[in-house]
Amino acid sequence: MPPRLTPLRLNLLRLAAQLTRAGGPPSAAELARAAGLTEATMSFHLRALAELGMVERRGARGRLHLSDQARAAIQDGIPIYGQVAAGAPILAEQAPDHVTPSLDQLLGVREGDFLLQVRGDSMTGIGVMDGDYVLVRPAPQVLDGEVAVVLIPGENAATLKRVYVFGDEVVLVSENPDHPRRTYPAADVRVQGRMVARLGLAGPRPLTRRA
Repeated sequence: MPPRLTPLRLNLLRLAAQLTRAGGPPSAAELARAAGLTEATMSFHLRALAELGMVERRGARGRLHLSDQARAAIQDGIPIYGQVAAGAPILAEQAPDHVTPSLDQLLGVREGDFLLQVRGDSMTGIGVMDGDYVLVRPAPQVLDGEVAVVLIPGENAATLKRVYVFGDEVVLVSENPDHPRRTYPAADVRVQGRMVARLGLAGPRPLTRRA
């Protein structure tokens, strides 16, 4: 008889998700202790969960990682309710299509990435508003036209701009016509990283005029 996703096994998945959020994927022994089960009993249930495609062991210590299927089963994450129209209206779905395990996974966060809060309105043309957060991936250089965090020479301050290199000069371009482009010697500009995502809070936003 194939294994079933029993209420106990669902609870083990929920407990594994809680432990993962608290300190990273647990080992089988750690999950057994947290659940109040013997390691032999835990091994039996983990074999069943592995057959069901719910968990897998990774790394030298065999840490337990939940699959997307498992996270959907325990509703661990933010529900995604299909799509929303920004033009003609469409009907909103009442049941989620699936669940994203975490904002980290949704944004594709990697080790070393960090958040910065934006101050100012120089990048509103690409939807980056004052008070938003941008996810930055450290990099010593970026491709022409990429949005990056750079240190401004002589100002001891960082700014978020599109970066272009022309010979021995770097041009920083805003996404707001009220802010002029700025040019610096390439040797004086230090790229800190590229913007890979933006997080904005809902609320009134100023309209950006387009030429």
